[in-house]
Amino acid sequence: MSGGLWLYGIGLAAPGGAPLGDGVAGAAVQPMEAAGFVALVSDAPAERPAPTRRHMLTHTAVLERATAAADVLPVRFGTVAPDATTLARCLAANAMKLRDAMAAISDCVELGLRVSWREGVIFEEILAAEPALRALRDRLATRPMQETYQDRIALGRRVEAALAARRTAEAASLDAKLAPLAVQMAVLREVDEAMLLNRAFLVKRSEETRFDAAVAALEAAQAGRLLLRYVGPVPPFNFVSLRAEWFGAPAQAA
Repeated sequence: MSGGLWLYGIGLAAPGGAPLGDGVAGAAVQPMEAAGFVALVSDAPAERPAPTRRHMLTHTAVLERATAAADVLPVRFGTVAPDATTLARCLAANAMKLRDAMAAISDCVELGLRVSWREGVIFEEILAAEPALRALRDRLATRPMQETYQDRIALGRRVEAALAARRTAEAASLDAKLAPLAVQMAVLREVDEAMLLNRAFLVKRSEETRFDAAVAALEAAQAGRLLLRYVGPVPPFNFVSLRAEWFGAPAQAA
């Protein structure tokens, strides 16, 4: 039994190419034309699926199939319109905002890049660059913990400060190489202390091969010290901000 329309994304034309396939809870995804837009929807289950990895990957997979063929504004997981009439009315009411958002991502894809230092590399580089820190580290290693507690805290703080300075400088250097190849760049949160940077880039489809080559060149040049995780193209979630209440009255989001 349907619980409304589950919304995946919004475009200006129905994506061609491969079928959109099944969406969340196995419901078939269909294009719905309204107010000059094409909404990608499926019947929503009466009981809202939890935002588990499996369900969210299913939602994203629909968008990946669609964005491979056309520009699509991604809508976040769990956005449900009560019915087609309400959805059409909300699309019409927000047409200008939606068209502005479409223009911002026109003929673009999102590419993600996470760069981390390989295990142990950055700390050895810091100690090599600052002999006083290495000498302190070596001296503390031979003395009892209870006698050197404060010195160890001081050492940790100095290493942490040096690490932060390195992260800032190296991230700026990498950004300078890649940002000019993109339309926009989003700075995302690092998830651990080994991560140097976490970025999303909005890149013209025509420039994707060039961007790929630039990332490959960086990876080759830094193979011994940096680990790159490069993903995409993916739906441009980091460059689109759509409000759930635009799509229902009220819209619901899991």
